[in-house]
Amino acid sequence: MDIANSTSIGKHWAAIRNGVAVAVIPMTVPKDVDFEEYRRRALSTLELLGEVKTGEVLDDYGQRCFVKRPNHANRSTTPKPLTVFPIFQPSDVYQAGGAI
Repeated sequence: MDIANSTSIGKHWAAIRNGVAVAVIPMTVPKDVDFEEYRRRALSTLELLGEVKTGEVLDDYGQRCFVKRPNHANRSTTPKPLTVFPIFQPSDVYQAGGAI
């Protein structure tokens, strides 16, 4: 995936499990929604599935990935490489109750 030339889908929270973003929830909400309540519920939902990270979803011609947002210490002139997680895509044959 070419991160430099991909399109940003926006800021999201993601549940990371075994190096894969198993679920993502966007951070943007309509103005009539209480953002703090939305945030609290979104994070608690994602915590059920894995470790919650903040970042950006990128799209490169249909191939999507989650890029973890670097912390302030990494926003320097020589930053660490970005952490990229593929977004889980269910197979053509979906089996309920299986391990992800």
